[in-house]
Amino acid sequence: MADMVNVAIFGCGNMGSTHARRLSKLENVHLRYLVDANKESALKLQKEVNAELVTEDFNKVLDDKNVDVVIICTHHHLHAPMSISAAQAGKHVFCEKPLALNVEECLSIAEAVEKSGIKFMMGFQARFSPFVLKIKEVVPKPWVTIAQLVDPKWGEDLWANDPVEGGGNVLSQGCHCFDATCFLNGSKPVSIYSEGGNLHHLSLPIIDSVVSTMRFDNGSVANVTIGDFGNPALMGKSAYQVFAGNVTATLFNYYSEPEVRLWGAEPARITMDDLPGCNDSYMAHGYTQQMHALIDWVSKDIDPVNAAKVRDGVLATELAIKAFESIKTHQAQDL
Repeated sequence: MADMVNVAIFGCGNMGSTHARRLSKLENVHLRYLVDANKESALKLQKEVNAELVTEDFNKVLDDKNVDVVIICTHHHLHAPMSISAAQAGKHVFCEKPLALNVEECLSIAEAVEKSGIKFMMGFQARFSPFVLKIKEVVPKPWVTIAQLVDPKWGEDLWANDPVEGGGNVLSQGCHCFDATCFLNGSKPVSIYSEGGNLHHLSLPIIDSVVSTMRFDNGSVANVTIGDFGNPALMGKSAYQVFAGNVTATLFNYYSEPEVRLWGAEPARITMDDLPGCNDSYMAHGYTQQMHALIDWVSKDIDPVNAAKVRDGVLATELAIKAFESIKTHQAQDL
């Protein structure tokens, strides 16, 4: 297997730029293509990361036999067609969240991936965060999990709130919270009951606020709260609490200054200063480790056991869609 991995990045906005910067620092990575419908965005990023080529045509990339892996960071409605085309072309794929905006498209991606035999990783970087891994280590089998991902109100004209291109906050971003809850639990969810609705995006046909109870096949339960209905000043935008009787672990302020507090285990408090190698926010959130794992998987066939793969992506979207259905019907939904 070749030592050098040739990468193409589809979408040069926020996440595309984030991944390009991480990859540009790896000696065995060659950024062969930057792809964006807005060529100026790709050209600007090219100067920063020294990518070889820029194009607006992603099919050109798929026809290039030198490209090993594509990284999809486009608007969400393009994830399915791009992922399926890349898999059919024999390219390994890294796809940003959510996998797609409905379960049918997610299943089509999974089918294409499994039929082609390519490697597929989802952009759920929290699975690589040393803070998330620490609370999972301390409480590997939680009885109860409490999770939140709460933002101030997203703009009505933000593309991620568009029901066609982005799906709204709960699906667009909240899939992170559903996936991390499943990862921390280590068990498959079997049902979800949710309440919520559209609290303050009345011009949009979306659900912007969700409070869910999930039950897992090992009997444990979780409460998951997601939406853009305020600013949680104490716990921060993203927080996770895992309980197992005499041991409790809490991660809060995950997106700003992450901190873990432990009860029934030592040390009682863990910050970035206490975690080896955790010297910037990209490592604290797992972005750097995620890209290392992707490249090691493609180049050395080292299976990234913590990574979210295609079926994890299906599940995260399914949980959001089932939460919406539960809100509409006031009935628990089986998975």
